[in-house]
Amino acid sequence: MTNPRVAIITPSYRNDFELARDLCRSVDEFVRFDHEHILIVPKRDEALFAPLAGPNRRILTPESILHRHGIHRLPLPTRIPLPFGKSRRLREQYYLRGAGRISGWLVQQIVKLSAAEFSKADIFIFADSDVHLFRPFTFDMLRLGDALHLQRHVQGRDLDTHRGWRATAHRLLGVTKPKAEEAFNYIGVLIIWRRPVLEALLARVETVTGQTWQRALTKARTVSEYILYGEFVAEGLAEPSGHAAADRKLYNSVWSPEETVDIEAIVATVEPQHVAMLIQSTNPIPIEKRRAAIAAIKARVPAEASPSTGA
Repeated sequence: MTNPRVAIITPSYRNDFELARDLCRSVDEFVRFDHEHILIVPKRDEALFAPLAGPNRRILTPESILHRHGIHRLPLPTRIPLPFGKSRRLREQYYLRGAGRISGWLVQQIVKLSAAEFSKADIFIFADSDVHLFRPFTFDMLRLGDALHLQRHVQGRDLDTHRGWRATAHRLLGVTKPKAEEAFNYIGVLIIWRRPVLEALLARVETVTGQTWQRALTKARTVSEYILYGEFVAEGLAEPSGHAAADRKLYNSVWSPEETVDIEAIVATVEPQHVAMLIQSTNPIPIEKRRAAIAAIKARVPAEASPSTGA
């Protein structure tokens, strides 16, 4: 397999700007394959993110992707002032005629599934802005033999929300008797999709539902784009898919309710194939401590990662 063109896609917004800036720096430093990096941010944040654009990076807005399909953002406030100088942030709301309101959360799913519209890449990798690469990321790390990772794991698969997302995926795909004996969770970061599989998935949804896939997802309401893609492959609806199941992640995760980071604990859990660290943006860890943690990790783990073997 020759190395095809890859698009790294990062949805973000102004509250995560510093995280996105750090991700961009790490992508520029460590990605070792031909790629473009696409940041997708709300129209109102476009000017803020504009300085991050460059030869291999561009800024897009959901509005520019969605308007051609009749999906428009409602002119509603995204922040409500509260007493004592506080405020409450509200998710953006969109609208599709005949389908009603669309939450900002569902819009993110639709934007990611639109990847083949706004990029000519052969492969799409989704990296949230709270991800940070800490050592070289080569194309071989995307491979399992001649196929590409289809990342899966078991955490959360039995939650009611995940069961609901899987049921929605089967309904949209026309799967009445699942072939896959075991359910998996396909949600994560550094998720890898292939263009022909994505295009076949969307065509399948339109054939099954008799409407555009955007409208079908809007009416479904509770959708996980990653589980939809994963189930499409797992059910053998994209043969040959060019994917192989990968039970080992390319990244390590940090979940902490505190404002501190346990460097030793993190270093101890870094595996040979890890190339990135996910420190959740919802963790109350100041940006300076995040940066110090990443610097410490880079200093203490081997500089080179090893390709994952899958299981």
